[in-house]
Amino acid sequence: MIPLVVALAAAPGCVPSHVVGPLRHEQDEREELVKRARSSGASMEVLNAVVPPLTPAEEEQVEEQTDSCRASYLWKNGLTWTGGALVGIAAASTIAGAFATGKSDTTGMIAFGISAGTLAALGTIFQVVAGIIQVDFADRGCVVR
Repeated sequence: MIPLVVALAAAPGCVPSHVVGPLRHEQDEREELVKRARSSGASMEVLNAVVPPLTPAEEEQVEEQTDSCRASYLWKNGLTWTGGALVGIAAASTIAGAFATGKSDTTGMIAFGISAGTLAALGTIFQVVAGIIQVDFADRGCVVR
């Protein structure tokens, strides 16, 4: 139970604050354009016609989208690192099993091979799921600044 509490407490610190949703990204880009347009003397009417401000309904969705993007990013990274670690552990256990069992103990070799293969398969599945999350992350317009 304690590891779960520690993980939940540490998770918000692992979510990068530079991951934003598409509307927040659009809003940030517009603010930059407004700043540049003002310094060059362009009028706000022209800028509002070219790059209109967010509607009130869109402004309400900004934080929701950003929170969703950050959650996806956290899941993607968690699954990628966990999958990579499992594949690494599988490789290490295969090597250690080859040395530990010797040439005469086929039962030990089979046991190490099955456990290592299972870890590698599970790690690969985690990384595939992380890739699917990454595609969804990009398709929704989430941005890492």
